[in-house]
Amino acid sequence: MQGANPHRSRTHQRLPNPLPGAATGAVALLGLAMLAAPASAATFNIDWLDMSPVPFGNQVPNNTSYFLPGVGNVLITYSIPSFINHQRSTNGSLQNGSVTFGPDTYSWSAHEAFGGTNNNPNGGVGDFWRITYTFPGTVPANRIYLGVAGLGRTDNAGGIESTATVNQNGTFLGDWISGNNWGPTDFIPGAGTFTMRNSLSAPGGLNPWWNTELGVVQINDAISSLTVNLWHLPGDGFILNIGHAVPAPGAAALLGLGTVLGLRRRRR
Repeated sequence: MQGANPHRSRTHQRLPNPLPGAATGAVALLGLAMLAAPASAATFNIDWLDMSPVPFGNQVPNNTSYFLPGVGNVLITYSIPSFINHQRSTNGSLQNGSVTFGPDTYSWSAHEAFGGTNNNPNGGVGDFWRITYTFPGTVPANRIYLGVAGLGRTDNAGGIESTATVNQNGTFLGDWISGNNWGPTDFIPGAGTFTMRNSLSAPGGLNPWWNTELGVVQINDAISSLTVNLWHLPGDGFILNIGHAVPAPGAAALLGLGTVLGLRRRRR
């Protein structure tokens, strides 16, 4: 405009920029402080598959579905010899359990399982069977868990054992110490496979080598089904089930903060 002071705008000087990265550094320090706090340890609640309305002690029908929280209806199919007695089972010593892996805790309240006892009248060194859990879609990696307990092992017949084998990558999180005189799980990992058995062995069928504690494995692959292959000693009984878990909300928030910090650093 005519008559305006051409120098008036100079009185509105721009403030200097803050030091480069100062805000980012402050956020990073805050993030490091939070990550260093005890809350950085994740907590997981495992929901084990509930096979109701099948009564405990009764057979779980083949080709039937049961609801698993966080996943949906899970189809159970199996191929089992007629002389293996199988049923929906529960054990009081396996309720309200937990395992710890690194800083993280995996816990549950109610626990139940698909149990089987090998009553082969011909004895022998064992029999094979399998069970498959099929999900309604693909479940992300590290969300499905397998729990197995009661695996027997003996020095008889040159050394024989019950085993559970899965052709997926898995991380053994540990045994729930139930207070029973049961042996520790021997977890044998491989590329795309793992096997569970009893760590102990001795003559005859006595504890602790005739049963294992409840060993919990996290499945590290994204999967649409999970098949467990069982080698089952005559006279031995064991149980297994699958569960689902995700990190508790607080742990998930901390993981998200770490991601934000990482993105901020890449943008600098």
